[in-house]
Amino acid sequence: MGLKETVVVATTPGREAWLTDCLASIEREVLVLRQGGTWELGKIKWLYENTQLDRFLFLHDSVVVKDQAFFDRMFEHDGSVSVTNDPGIFGMYMGIYTREHLGRVELYSPVTQRDSIRAEVEWTHRYATAAGNVPVVFPDLRDQLNVGFVEHHGRKNMVLENYYLRKFKGTWG
Repeated sequence: MGLKETVVVATTPGREAWLTDCLASIEREVLVLRQGGTWELGKIKWLYENTQLDRFLFLHDSVVVKDQAFFDRMFEHDGSVSVTNDPGIFGMYMGIYTREHLGRVELYSPVTQRDSIRAEVEWTHRYATAAGNVPVVFPDLRDQLNVGFVEHHGRKNMVLENYYLRKFKGTWG
Protein backbone atom coordinates (compact mmCIF):
# COMPACT_ATOMS: atom_id res chain seq x y z
CA MET A 1 0.00 0.00 0.00
CA GLY A 2 1.56 3.26 -1.08
CA LEU A 3 1.09 6.40 0.97
CA LYS A 4 -1.16 7.69 -1.80
CA GLU A 5 -3.32 4.56 -1.57
CA THR A 6 -4.24 4.45 2.10
CA VAL A 7 -7.63 2.87 2.81
CA VAL A 8 -9.36 3.86 6.05
CA VAL A 9 -12.36 1.92 7.35
CA ALA A 10 -14.31 3.85 9.97
CA THR A 11 -16.16 1.99 12.69
CA THR A 12 -17.36 2.33 16.26
CA PRO A 13 -17.35 -0.06 19.23
CA GLY A 14 -20.16 -2.59 19.04
CA ARG A 15 -19.97 -2.94 15.26
CA GLU A 16 -17.51 -5.84 15.18
CA ALA A 17 -19.73 -7.97 12.90
CA TRP A 18 -19.91 -5.14 10.35
CA LEU A 19 -16.16 -4.58 10.53
CA THR A 20 -15.45 -8.30 10.12
CA ASP A 21 -17.55 -8.45 6.94
CA CYS A 22 -15.92 -5.32 5.54
CA LEU A 23 -12.33 -6.34 6.26
CA ALA A 24 -12.91 -9.86 4.90
CA SER A 25 -13.86 -8.27 1.57
CA ILE A 26 -10.71 -6.15 1.22
CA GLU A 27 -7.51 -7.75 -0.05
CA ARG A 28 -5.13 -4.97 0.93
CA GLU A 29 -3.78 -3.26 4.01
CA VAL A 30 -6.36 -1.16 5.81
CA LEU A 31 -6.17 1.42 8.57
CA VAL A 32 -9.13 0.80 10.89
CA LEU A 33 -10.31 3.87 12.76
CA ARG A 34 -12.41 2.63 15.68
CA GLN A 35 -13.84 5.55 17.65
CA GLY A 36 -16.93 5.83 19.78
CA GLY A 37 -18.84 9.05 20.18
CA THR A 38 -17.95 10.48 16.76
CA TRP A 39 -19.67 10.61 13.41
CA GLU A 40 -17.90 10.40 10.06
CA LEU A 41 -16.79 14.03 9.89
CA GLY A 42 -15.35 13.76 13.41
CA LYS A 43 -13.34 10.75 12.26
CA ILE A 44 -12.08 12.64 9.20
CA LYS A 45 -11.10 15.52 11.50
CA TRP A 46 -9.24 13.08 13.76
CA LEU A 47 -7.33 11.63 10.78
CA TYR A 48 -6.31 15.12 9.68
CA GLU A 49 -5.16 16.15 13.16
CA ASN A 50 -3.55 12.90 14.31
CA THR A 51 -1.92 11.34 11.25
CA GLN A 52 0.39 12.49 8.50
CA LEU A 53 -1.75 10.96 5.76
CA ASP A 54 -1.63 13.12 2.64
CA ARG A 55 -4.43 11.22 0.90
CA PHE A 56 -6.81 8.48 2.03
CA LEU A 57 -9.88 6.59 0.89
CA PHE A 58 -12.56 6.82 3.59
CA LEU A 59 -15.04 3.91 3.77
CA HIS A 60 -17.67 2.72 6.24
CA ASP A 61 -17.59 -0.63 7.98
CA SER A 62 -20.95 -1.29 6.27
CA VAL A 63 -19.28 -1.57 2.86
CA VAL A 64 -18.46 -4.90 1.26
CA VAL A 65 -16.03 -4.73 -1.65
CA LYS A 66 -17.19 -7.18 -4.32
CA ASP A 67 -14.35 -6.60 -6.80
CA GLN A 68 -10.85 -5.44 -5.83
CA ALA A 69 -10.74 -3.36 -9.02
CA PHE A 70 -12.81 -0.87 -6.99
CA PHE A 71 -9.55 0.44 -5.53
CA ASP A 72 -7.95 0.79 -8.97
CA ARG A 73 -10.97 2.74 -10.18
CA MET A 74 -10.74 5.12 -7.20
CA PHE A 75 -6.97 5.58 -7.10
CA GLU A 76 -6.54 6.04 -10.86
CA HIS A 77 -7.62 9.65 -10.24
CA ASP A 78 -5.37 12.24 -8.60
CA GLY A 79 -6.46 14.44 -5.71
CA SER A 80 -9.89 14.18 -4.11
CA VAL A 81 -12.34 11.63 -5.53
CA SER A 82 -15.96 10.94 -4.58
CA VAL A 83 -17.41 7.43 -4.58
CA THR A 84 -20.93 8.77 -5.27
CA ASN A 85 -22.90 12.00 -5.44
CA ASP A 86 -26.01 11.01 -3.49
CA PRO A 87 -27.38 12.92 -1.62
CA GLY A 88 -24.57 15.20 -2.84
CA ILE A 89 -20.90 15.01 -3.70
CA PHE A 90 -19.05 12.74 -1.25
CA GLY A 91 -22.36 11.12 -0.34
CA MET A 92 -22.08 8.99 2.79
CA TYR A 93 -18.70 10.76 3.24
CA MET A 94 -17.16 8.02 1.09
CA GLY A 95 -14.26 9.00 -1.09
CA ILE A 96 -10.64 10.02 -1.25
CA TYR A 97 -9.69 13.04 0.85
CA THR A 98 -6.44 14.98 0.70
CA ARG A 99 -4.63 16.83 3.47
CA GLU A 100 -4.27 19.84 1.17
CA HIS A 101 -8.02 20.13 0.56
CA LEU A 102 -8.96 19.29 4.17
CA GLY A 103 -6.75 22.21 5.23
CA ARG A 104 -8.96 24.57 3.23
CA VAL A 105 -12.23 23.82 5.07
CA GLU A 106 -13.36 23.95 8.68
CA LEU A 107 -13.21 20.53 10.31
CA TYR A 108 -15.53 19.82 13.23
CA SER A 109 -17.21 16.96 15.05
CA PRO A 110 -21.00 16.85 14.63
CA VAL A 111 -22.68 16.18 17.97
CA THR A 112 -25.85 14.41 16.83
CA GLN A 113 -26.78 12.12 13.97
CA ARG A 114 -28.96 14.92 12.60
CA ASP A 115 -25.91 17.25 12.60
CA SER A 116 -23.90 14.57 10.81
CA ILE A 117 -26.58 14.10 8.14
CA ARG A 118 -26.68 17.87 7.56
CA ALA A 119 -22.88 17.97 7.31
CA GLU A 120 -23.02 15.11 4.79
CA VAL A 121 -24.56 17.60 2.37
CA GLU A 122 -23.24 20.97 3.54
CA TRP A 123 -19.67 20.18 4.67
CA THR A 124 -18.98 17.76 1.82
CA HIS A 125 -20.14 20.44 -0.65
CA ARG A 126 -17.69 22.92 0.90
CA TYR A 127 -14.93 20.31 0.76
CA ALA A 128 -15.65 19.51 -2.90
CA THR A 129 -15.66 23.22 -3.72
CA ALA A 130 -12.26 23.61 -2.06
CA ALA A 131 -10.97 20.55 -3.94
CA GLY A 132 -12.12 21.74 -7.34
CA ASN A 133 -13.08 19.40 -10.15
CA VAL A 134 -13.85 16.23 -8.15
CA PRO A 135 -14.56 13.07 -10.16
CA VAL A 136 -17.52 10.91 -9.09
CA VAL A 137 -16.61 7.31 -9.84
CA PHE A 138 -19.88 5.50 -9.05
CA PRO A 139 -22.88 7.80 -9.56
CA ASP A 140 -25.07 4.66 -9.75
CA LEU A 141 -24.73 4.12 -5.98
CA ARG A 142 -27.79 6.17 -5.06
CA ASP A 143 -30.81 5.66 -2.87
CA GLN A 144 -33.21 5.80 -5.84
CA LEU A 145 -31.39 2.85 -7.43
CA ASN A 146 -31.30 0.67 -4.31
CA VAL A 147 -31.61 -3.07 -4.80
CA GLY A 148 -33.94 -3.53 -1.85
CA PHE A 149 -34.02 -3.76 1.92
CA VAL A 150 -32.59 -6.53 4.08
CA GLU A 151 -32.26 -7.32 7.74
CA HIS A 152 -28.52 -7.51 8.41
CA HIS A 153 -26.67 -7.47 11.74
CA GLY A 154 -29.83 -6.64 13.64
CA ARG A 155 -31.13 -3.69 11.63
CA LYS A 156 -33.11 -2.99 8.48
CA ASN A 157 -30.81 -1.73 5.71
CA MET A 158 -31.28 -0.19 2.32
CA VAL A 159 -28.82 -1.92 0.01
CA LEU A 160 -26.92 0.03 -2.62
CA GLU A 161 -24.98 -2.22 -4.96
CA ASN A 162 -23.08 -2.30 -8.20
CA TYR A 163 -20.43 -4.57 -9.70
CA TYR A 164 -17.77 -3.28 -7.28
CA LEU A 165 -19.48 -2.54 -3.96
CA ARG A 166 -22.36 -3.37 -1.67
CA LYS A 167 -23.29 -0.68 0.88
CA PHE A 168 -25.73 -1.35 3.71
CA LYS A 169 -27.44 1.90 4.73
CA GLY A 170 -29.21 2.08 8.06
CA THR A 171 -30.29 5.70 7.55
CA TRP A 172 -31.89 6.86 4.34
CA GLY A 173 -34.54 9.16 2.91
